[in-house]
Amino acid sequence: MFARLQTVRSLPPTDDPDARRRELTDILRRQAGYSGAYFMVSGPTAVRALLTLWATEEDARAASDRTRAAYDGTPPPVTIDEDVVYEVVEDEAGPDAGADATIAAVAAFDGPFSDAGRAAMDRIHRRHVIPALRALPGTVRGLFLWDHLSRSMRGLHLATDARPLDAARAAVEATDPAAGEDPALVSPPDRVERWAVGGADVPLTDASARP
Repeated sequence: MFARLQTVRSLPPTDDPDARRRELTDILRRQAGYSGAYFMVSGPTAVRALLTLWATEEDARAASDRTRAAYDGTPPPVTIDEDVVYEVVEDEAGPDAGADATIAAVAAFDGPFSDAGRAAMDRIHRRHVIPALRALPGTVRGLFLWDHLSRSMRGLHLATDARPLDAARAAVEATDPAAGEDPALVSPPDRVERWAVGGADVPLTDASARP
């Protein structure tokens, strides 16, 4: 599975976010390989983000052209700040996978990571971070994303409220995640931001709980 993360600074002044989200969701659902979406906004900066999930990298990269065609070539006038396609390397359903996510912690690991560095980070995620998230009530989903072009990572912790986000760092650190790893290969997040989840179109089933 692949994810495409797009951010914009603002929407047109007269825009109705709910109506625009419904319209875009309807367009996305008709595209090949579409596997869902999260619509998010950052409180401090008002940056809006769209995370869409796709079956293949080709589907993810073709999404903008397909969406533009659905709008008759004239989509809403917005300026894209960030537009990155990631491989979804881990997709973990949390204990509250059936609930609606209202908030997300988005951790950025800018890298660039060597092959050895990425392998070390993958081990830490699988042995320590994922089990910790899996045990935190209120966790809806955990996504770990890899950009092979910039060799960077993103981690998303989607939750019903802020409590599991507040508890996550302590839960992970209690396991001593860097033990046994070369310190030169292990990197903490360069930044962690909290985003409000304004809407989601992601049916999560047993079959889709992992990539």
